[in-house]
Parts: sequence; C-alpha cells; structure tokens
Amino acid sequence: MTYEQMQAKQLNLSALLAVIFLITVFSVPFLNAAFPSQMLTPVLGMPFVWLLVGILFHLEFWIIALVYTVYSNRWEEEMTDGE
Repeated sequence: MTYEQMQAKQLNLSALLAVIFLITVFSVPFLNAAFPSQMLTPVLGMPFVWLLVGILFHLEFWIIALVYTVYSNRWEEEMTDGE
C-alpha cells in the first residue's frame, strides 16, 4: 500500500464516521419534536434526552475515536510492512 492509498482510506473512514456522528446529533431535535413525552421519560433519575446527550454521545465520541485509531494504525502497519 502506498502512502496516498493510506491517506485515501483514512479520508474515506473520516467522512463515514463524520456522517454517522452528524446523523446521530441531528436526530435528537427530530426525536424531541416527534416523541416529546418519550424523550422526557425519566431514566436513571434524569430525562432520557439528557441521558442521550450527556452520556451516550460521549460514548459515541470514544467509539468513533477508537475505530479510527485502530483502522489507521492497521493501515500504517500495512504500509510500513510493504516497504
């Protein structure tokens, strides 16, 4: 694998992860409008929407970072092994 191929793979993965993140972020206002009573249902003592934004989004950040790091490291190892 060449350096340019690795960069292209990283760019594609970044774009995919960004789209996934943006879909989840922009779905929250839609869910609030479409299902207001369910979004305000208490879960663990707080409204579900707060749990969603305050905790689940942070987990999503970490998962996205982990996925990107694992794949990028794998591609970099492929590139250096091919030299």
